[in-house]
Amino acid sequence: MYRLVGKRIIDTVLSIIGLIICCIPMAIIALLIHFDSEGPVLFKQERLGKNQKVFTVYKFRTMCNHAYEMGGVATRSDDARITKVGNILRRTSLDELPQMFNIIKGEMAIIGPRPILPIEFEEYKSNEKYVRRYDALPGMFCTVDIDYRSSSDRDLQFTMDADYVNNMSLFLDIKTFFSIIAPVLSGKNVYHEEVGNKK
Repeated sequence: MYRLVGKRIIDTVLSIIGLIICCIPMAIIALLIHFDSEGPVLFKQERLGKNQKVFTVYKFRTMCNHAYEMGGVATRSDDARITKVGNILRRTSLDELPQMFNIIKGEMAIIGPRPILPIEFEEYKSNEKYVRRYDALPGMFCTVDIDYRSSSDRDLQFTMDADYVNNMSLFLDIKTFFSIIAPVLSGKNVYHEEVGNKK
């Protein structure tokens, strides 16, 4: 029941409450982004969702305008495309707050496999174990975030995602959510070189 109905109801209710509580902080963040650099406040990008259906994910913009077209995803803390406000948002995961709209729309969950770009999964499509990660909605947070908030090890990420889907439960979601709080508050392991040092 939790997998089929309960999780969706809980995620939707918590996201609506979260948006109400965070509406003023989100408005302030939007203003800071607007005055810090040129470009839209929100960053929108196509990601793979449940059943490998493509959807548009929302995040607060953390890099200069058109940064992705200039060099892809930022993986290092010294990437010049990351704005001053953006660096703070990344380390605190506040850039993820707009994804509550994705959750309400039924495209994401609070906890689930990390949503990735369609091209990032191309070479793994034939791996039945990894495909299992798409039997659930992608998450605003995932089990990988507990230790590796930014990991370039796809095998590790996809294995953890598949294991999450296989063992999905209310207890696992609660455990994962509260386990992520400390890493987020510490602001660590956001970039690949930080994860590499940890390993």
